[in-house]
Amino acid sequence: MESDAAAAREALDAVNTTRELNAERLRRPSRYWIMIGLMLSVFALLPYAAGWPPLLQILVPPVLIALIAVALGRKQPTAVRRLRLSGRMGLQLLGFAILAGVVVAVSRAVHLEQGWWWAPLVAAVLLFAFVATVGPRMDRSWARRASRNEE
Repeated sequence: MESDAAAAREALDAVNTTRELNAERLRRPSRYWIMIGLMLSVFALLPYAAGWPPLLQILVPPVLIALIAVALGRKQPTAVRRLRLSGRMGLQLLGFAILAGVVVAVSRAVHLEQGWWWAPLVAAVLLFAFVATVGPRMDRSWARRASRNEE
């Protein structure tokens, strides 16, 4: 009976090890979250471009975002592509986007109404720090869920 328990324990340990390896393979490299944080920071810094000519105001943000994507958006691991967006993941991303929108809107409003020149800069730093710290945690959670085949 003890040998059956030991064999069962070894099998469970092997399954848990496989789950952990699968979850690790499903995680994106941290550079992806840094890339998203930098892209959101570009939007937070847009109030500083208010005095620029209209053509530059229109062209500079997409060019900066494209440069960030080229610099940090190297080939994504193939296992990550199999990660499908579930309902809970979508809600987390929606909350992420709403928070970013609120922070950018408040900083822009404070910059325009109160003249606080530092508000967009603080918002950009806060967004980058939030995305760079919370993004990988969400990714680990998603990878664990996918490796367990949960929805």
